[in-house]
Amino acid sequence: MRMLIWKNIARRRTQSALTIAITMLTVMVFVMVLGVFQTVNQGLALSRERMGADAVLIPKYATADGGDLLFTAIPENIYMPAEVIEQAKALEGIAAMTPQFYCQTLALSCCEPGEEARIIGYDSSSDFILKPYLNDAAKDGITADEMIAGSGFEDKDLVGYNYLVLGKKFMVVSLLEPTGTGMDNTLFMDIGTAQDMCLESEVLREDWQDKDPHDFISVIMIKFADGTDPQAFVKQVEESGIDAKCLLTGDTIASLQSQLDVTMQVMFALWAASLLIAVLSLTGRFNALARERKKEIGLLRALGLKKSQIFFLIIGETCAMAFIGGVLGSAAALLAMEPAIELLENAFKLSSSVWSGSLAAACGTAGTALAVLLGFLAAVMPAVKSASMDPQAAITQGEVN
Repeated sequence: MRMLIWKNIARRRTQSALTIAITMLTVMVFVMVLGVFQTVNQGLALSRERMGADAVLIPKYATADGGDLLFTAIPENIYMPAEVIEQAKALEGIAAMTPQFYCQTLALSCCEPGEEARIIGYDSSSDFILKPYLNDAAKDGITADEMIAGSGFEDKDLVGYNYLVLGKKFMVVSLLEPTGTGMDNTLFMDIGTAQDMCLESEVLREDWQDKDPHDFISVIMIKFADGTDPQAFVKQVEESGIDAKCLLTGDTIASLQSQLDVTMQVMFALWAASLLIAVLSLTGRFNALARERKKEIGLLRALGLKKSQIFFLIIGETCAMAFIGGVLGSAAALLAMEPAIELLENAFKLSSSVWSGSLAAACGTAGTALAVLLGFLAAVMPAVKSASMDPQAAITQGEVN
């Protein structure tokens, strides 16, 4: 039976190729939509879980976008006086707070310059953002010649090696776990070291000719105490006269989620339309094929094949072609996922840290399973009709293909 299935597929090359192509395109769209959906939702869920901060205080007149600050590693040169830290301590509803200082460099790969990346100076004594994701060597703080790298850097063997950053050598002592945020593509060092670099580096020194970077910070990350009303806290910051404004990380994530929900609904609608077209096309093709094969089926029945064998013959041919289309469609979609995710990263400030081999395998398996199911559903009625035909009537009415 298996040999007959493959021979029937092979001798109807044009028809088989068309069936495989229809299935392949349908599955390709499905796998890409599913992959993007999983990446987006798992990424946002990871961000909620690992963001660490409930709110961020940034300079009062800064134009930086909350999504850029939290979800990308775009260098943001925003600064406010360090005394804002003392002012923030007077605010109610804060369980923990830690300052950070932003500067930028060129991302290094094998000591060669690449695209701009963010450097964050953090205060290890008050930090609660990085600490849960650091190894034991960095949990209690790092020295002036040590550095921590986010998980998004291509070289996963950074730990224990020296890297040059703006002409200064740093030992990478820890690699962060994926967070789904801009932290994945950020370099972290001691806040004092980052401030020193602004004066020592020829690249950064020009921006600090009349100012001392040690007198400034970029943001304050805040964790709320239990029972704190986020909106009430924002209002408290506005009314306090503090030289800063408050961004709620929850609101930023919710805003991003709403934008992505609309995009995903449109994508699923387009895929549903393509699925419907594929089902109708395949059903029409298999019905036409069943009519063309009446005499062939009649001869097979006359040779002793049972109704059930005819049914499984047609279903077997269909599912085999659908399987091939599913594998090809899934492979094509997975190859196209990386550039698709890059587009989403740029448009929606997402991290691709959740896209992994296991998620790709799951999406590919789902696509192949859908293809086989699609083939079965499209062919089941033609197969039932063909298996039910009277052998003599089928031979009389049909032609051998």
